[in-house]
Amino acid sequence: MYRAVLLVAVAVGLPAFGADDSPLRIRNLAPASGIYGEPRPLGGEVLSSGYELTFNTEVANNFTSDASGQTLAFFDGETTYFTYGFRQAVADGFEWGIEVPWITQYGGQLDHPIEKFHDVFNFPNNGRTHAKLNKIDYFISNQNRVYVDFQDEKDGFGDVRVSGGYQLLRTPERSLALRALVKLPTGDVAKLTGSNGTDVASWLDYTDRELLARLHLSMTAAIGVMVLGDGDLLPKDQNRFAGYGHFGLSYPFSDAWSLKAQLDYHTQLIDTSVDQLGGAALQGSFGASWQVTPRFWSELAMAEDLTSGSTSDVMVQFLLGTTF
Repeated sequence: MYRAVLLVAVAVGLPAFGADDSPLRIRNLAPASGIYGEPRPLGGEVLSSGYELTFNTEVANNFTSDASGQTLAFFDGETTYFTYGFRQAVADGFEWGIEVPWITQYGGQLDHPIEKFHDVFNFPNNGRTHAKLNKIDYFISNQNRVYVDFQDEKDGFGDVRVSGGYQLLRTPERSLALRALVKLPTGDVAKLTGSNGTDVASWLDYTDRELLARLHLSMTAAIGVMVLGDGDLLPKDQNRFAGYGHFGLSYPFSDAWSLKAQLDYHTQLIDTSVDQLGGAALQGSFGASWQVTPRFWSELAMAEDLTSGSTSDVMVQFLLGTTF
């Protein structure tokens, strides 16, 4: 049966089944960081033809606070992104894309499972057990000005992201793409659905299938820079430039399934000693990709904070994608 499917795929010009080795499309969704234009890694290959549609659900659970001088941040709740993505090959070696997010800030349902998860692996709960479960309380103040203060559910459109990519190198063993994005101010800083500023980012996305081939691993890497527009969250302290980096590994353990692990990093976004407000961030992610058919795939991933308070405690992602 499997051979028959492969023959049909070849006959109609579709790619054969195969484990996907592109990176997990992870970025920092902490309440005060997700509103900026950090890229998502996509791998070193731009679309060569056709279209891609994705629906990405990301749930970021937060329980963290800090104060320094006249700056205070407190986050207890969950931030959920429902993101519709579209990419299109427009010319030889070129693609463009758009992401439209709908964001919900609410109490959530993950507080109790996360406490148990932290207990099992002896991770710190940092006061979680003393707070009420599944409540929302987001607060940011600086220099006697309150920027964010809500204890009830908020939702709305986030900042739309328009992107482009150009293929610099593409062989079966390795590929390199130059990518860029513009994040538009379509969200609302008072709801933490946007920064009210226009950000621009440019980065190199790389995939290498040869370097670690003896271990049956594919490697992805990315490096780039963000130029942050005039946002309305602590505007006097916001940095103009920030760096971005990514490193990932993918292991195909069947014809359709692959395991993925990666690190994603960005430098400080807001110049303050309160890390919860756009501090330098490192996330560790682990997930799996399932190539359901030649043109349809899904991913499930979990990201954990590897720094102190500058990313969400835990982020869970479920992505559905198709090409045509």
